[in-house]
Amino acid sequence: MSANPLPAPRAQQLPQERSRAERVAQRRAKLLPTRDDLVDAGFTALLMGLALFGFRTVFFGWEWIVAAVGGIVLALLVTHLVTAYKLPALVTLLGLVVVYFVFGGPLAVRKDLALGIFPTGRTLGDLASTAVNGWKRLLTLLPPVDATVELLAIPLIVALVGTALTYGLARSARAVYAVALPPLAVLALVIVLGVLQPASLLAQGAVFAVALIGWLVVRSARTRAPLQNGAGRGARLGIGTGLLLLAGVAGLVVGPMAPGTNPDLRKVARTEIVPPFDIAQFPSPLAGFRKYTEPNEAKLWDKPLLTVKGAPAGTPLRFATLDTYDGTVWGAGQRAAEDSAEPGAAFQQVGERVAPRGEGKPATVQVTVPEDGYGDVWLPTIGQVTGVRFGGTRQDLLASRLWLNIDTSTAIVPDRLKAGDRYTMNVLLPERVVNGDLPESFTPSTGNLVEDQELGFLDAKLESWTSNADGAWAQFRAIASAMKDDGAYTDGGTKNSVESYYLAGHSYGRLSRFVGVAQLAGNDEQYAATLALAANRLSIPTRVVMGAELPEDGVVRGRDVHAWVEVQDNNGAWVPLLSNTFLPNRNQKPNQLQSKTEQQKVGAQVPPPAGVNPPSVLQGPDQAQNAINLKKPPKKLFDPASWPTWLRFLIFYVLLPILVLVALYWALRGAKAWRRNRHAQRGPTPSRVAWAWDDLVQTSRSYGEKVPRRATRLEQATALTRVPAATGLAARANALVFGPGTPTDQDAADYWAEVNSARSDLRANVDFWHRLRADIDPRPLFAKGPRTEEPSRRLRIPLSLNRKATAS
Repeated sequence: MSANPLPAPRAQQLPQERSRAERVAQRRAKLLPTRDDLVDAGFTALLMGLALFGFRTVFFGWEWIVAAVGGIVLALLVTHLVTAYKLPALVTLLGLVVVYFVFGGPLAVRKDLALGIFPTGRTLGDLASTAVNGWKRLLTLLPPVDATVELLAIPLIVALVGTALTYGLARSARAVYAVALPPLAVLALVIVLGVLQPASLLAQGAVFAVALIGWLVVRSARTRAPLQNGAGRGARLGIGTGLLLLAGVAGLVVGPMAPGTNPDLRKVARTEIVPPFDIAQFPSPLAGFRKYTEPNEAKLWDKPLLTVKGAPAGTPLRFATLDTYDGTVWGAGQRAAEDSAEPGAAFQQVGERVAPRGEGKPATVQVTVPEDGYGDVWLPTIGQVTGVRFGGTRQDLLASRLWLNIDTSTAIVPDRLKAGDRYTMNVLLPERVVNGDLPESFTPSTGNLVEDQELGFLDAKLESWTSNADGAWAQFRAIASAMKDDGAYTDGGTKNSVESYYLAGHSYGRLSRFVGVAQLAGNDEQYAATLALAANRLSIPTRVVMGAELPEDGVVRGRDVHAWVEVQDNNGAWVPLLSNTFLPNRNQKPNQLQSKTEQQKVGAQVPPPAGVNPPSVLQGPDQAQNAINLKKPPKKLFDPASWPTWLRFLIFYVLLPILVLVALYWALRGAKAWRRNRHAQRGPTPSRVAWAWDDLVQTSRSYGEKVPRRATRLEQATALTRVPAATGLAARANALVFGPGTPTDQDAADYWAEVNSARSDLRANVDFWHRLRADIDPRPLFAKGPRTEEPSRRLRIPLSLNRKATAS
């Protein structure tokens, strides 16, 4: 009777055959979270919620909360499923991508949903575009950002990724403190994406710190051996709670006084990355005032320019607020108020809603541009703008290119308004508008917007106007009264008239001649520009506004266009003083003698060149303000910017991601094949045989087989239920590795061929999803090499016996 050369497998390590019901019950049991899992999920949700709370100052309303909370819940579910079934980390990423595109519409981008629930092609396009370009747009839009735009996908993305990383580490990482990294990273990211004003120092400071430290204490306690009978557990819990409360109170009291906590040192991305909007590229509208007058070849005097509904008659309609003077023109500057969200960058892109910054009566105003109507980059606005919504065929283009000065409510659309454009404004109507006589009692602020040393040419005239006035406001009233009562009005007259020598413009040279004669003669441009300069000379902050005064029928024509001034009161509010407070009657013409004298002074002179090209009185509306070349470059076939939107979406958001995933798929399969081929041809032949068996075991694990790790080959073979030849392959591997002699190269090659055949049979006996899971599983690439020989057992000889043997 011959002895069996191979030992029998140990019975306790053999897998037991289970019924289908038992397997289903086991899978369901895996889905039930343990108490520790629920604790980790609770702390994860709490920390992510506190970190994402910083978006409160970035977005309007409550809609961002829905996106953030939805992202936290969905990420917890996806991560729980992946960790419960011990799937590869790549599955977590794929699950988050699927969840983002499936639920991103209802949670964040709702405007194009089908039946209010199901995402459409445009919804998926907005989600994909926001994931790539939304970060830059969020930093360029004026906070708080309108929650109706697709940028709500950003809180959803941050919640999904941050929660998945935090909970995934909590379920898989052994290091106690590893879970602190994702919440801290999310908190830092939200602060960087936020504004200078913190959302809540209490929530994002003390509460966040206490919650994070408490979680780390709980996780650390799990790794400690329990005390006998639970002794001391209450004392430790009480001491730990007391230390947390003490740390929180100390942080609130002592923290603000610690070095480096000065709020002025707070840095956010939008103040460091976003360049100031270059308003200087757009010509001042005041330089083109004469195109709205009569006579003028533009013929805009009686032409409808705008149709305005929703505002009472007489309300000032602002084209632009001009608060800087460079010696050539009054222009819209980059001046921002001290409490501006972005000091030094007054013009910012905005969404459909803007946070109110003052008080006033709310109103909804509709503006329409008729045929051959208003066509400029300056968007007409009223009062304080709290929202703009465009309509018409160009609504998306205009909405994406809207820039607003939040301090002056001056708006710009670089693509210009055109016939057929319309928009609706939510505004706060100005509480105080001075129309007619100036009030006797008024307390202006002090300061100036123009350098004093540049206004010396006004001193002689100001002295004669204000000699009998006492106080800054009384002097201002005296100047306005002198202009209105003693001045003359002229738009330059016809081409060959005497008045044609009263030139357009408001440069130093033009205004020096304007105030250097006995009788002032000009139109709104010269009077408003001079009054604003004179007021600043008196240290009264004053700026010029170009716009129109709404008529009864709401149809704005050229004759309704005026220039007026705004004076800042002692409360910081700007009070409009309309043109009839300082402008002479239009029928008051300059006397003939002065006109002839002016003709002799001017002769063949031309106005000094402007910093930006002002329009000539002979220019039409399409030629005026032509300092910018808005022509688009010719389209190129291989330039993605020239492709239709559907083609860009198809290529960049559908085909390109698919190609990347396919490339990664084949790269993994290729790397595994290269690894097998390398170990099949290199090294000692016993090592090649051992590698072949180990590769079969690793592949079986990728297909879902539960193969014990610390077991012999025969014990592992009994677990390979989907490989019928596993027992024979295990016995042959043992014989080749541990048998007498060394296997030949042909033996190793034959064994690899048998293993490859078994692997093919295994692949053929599973469904598509198991094959895909095995193909994308990266674990076989990082598996350690097998041991090719049994560890030698050294015979330990007692030292005394060794000495006796040596002596003998």
